[in-house]
Amino acid sequence: MIDRAVRYIRQRASVARPTAASLFVIVFTLMGGAPAGFAQSSQNTAAAKGQGDGCAAGNGGITLPPGFCATVFADNLGHARQMAFGPDGVLYVNTWSGTYYHNDKVPPGGFLIALKDSKGDGHADKIERFGDGVAHGSAGGTGIRVHKNGLYAEQNDKIIRYPLPTDGIAPKESPQVIVSGLPLTGDHPMHPFAIDDEGHLFVDLGSATNSCQFQNRMPNSPGHQPCTELETRAGIWLYDANKKDQHFSPAERYATGLRNGEGFAFDSAGRLFVTQHGRDQLSQNWPRYFNARQSAELPAEEIVLLQKGADYGWPECYYDQLQNKLVLAPEYGGDG
Repeated sequence: MIDRAVRYIRQRASVARPTAASLFVIVFTLMGGAPAGFAQSSQNTAAAKGQGDGCAAGNGGITLPPGFCATVFADNLGHARQMAFGPDGVLYVNTWSGTYYHNDKVPPGGFLIALKDSKGDGHADKIERFGDGVAHGSAGGTGIRVHKNGLYAEQNDKIIRYPLPTDGIAPKESPQVIVSGLPLTGDHPMHPFAIDDEGHLFVDLGSATNSCQFQNRMPNSPGHQPCTELETRAGIWLYDANKKDQHFSPAERYATGLRNGEGFAFDSAGRLFVTQHGRDQLSQNWPRYFNARQSAELPAEEIVLLQKGADYGWPECYYDQLQNKLVLAPEYGGDG
């Protein structure tokens, strides 16, 4: 997800469908997907202009299915990762750089961004960067959430909390450290997270390797048995969003065997679902078992119901959607 623009997509029909695009997008139903103030102001502006959807021709340069239209909500933000709406239609975005993006040049200011469309035209006319920037040793982060009166964000090895502002769109007070010491090494140094209504803070710690091989991402290299990486990576850790100065340790592991669970969503019953970003390089590392087409399609990118103490299989197995079953990974004796 190397993303340079945030786009505001609105739907004329009532059912949302995912779209494939090279840029990070915000997807809403016209009436129900966005916060009330955000959606209503956009509808009012469109009506005043005599437009049914309020979108410019060309959909901001992306292709959408019938029933959708888009505007570029904001551009040149850096590597936008995840987003969260706060009160009064303010959108908060976390951005990231550092070694993961080869230390490329980033916009000046902090890695966190507050945006607001105060005119209701589908474009952010108020944009403020805040928090630590490169000069403070920050590389930004991925995860960001609003919980009660706080804005929680990942910053390097920490989850921090800003009090939501009472004036303006960007927080003015210094943040509190909620969790520190999260691992930053290896293939997946990001820490997306989710917070439930009771303040349970679920943090993803992606794997340090592709498939726990003796030689990471190298042909015919077997997997470690046991994979001791699982003690501190490739799982979900549980903390308290209402408690300061917690420190990462293996003891807080909630579930394991998730190579990289970047996406979180609660359903109406309060159950938490998490994505499973599957392993890479089947044909590159195991050409005697897999061809390039199989490698492009396998494994499935799963969505799992998160349960305490569960093991979702990485690195020993993965889900093959062509066979509709879990299969043993070649690093552990599988042959597809």
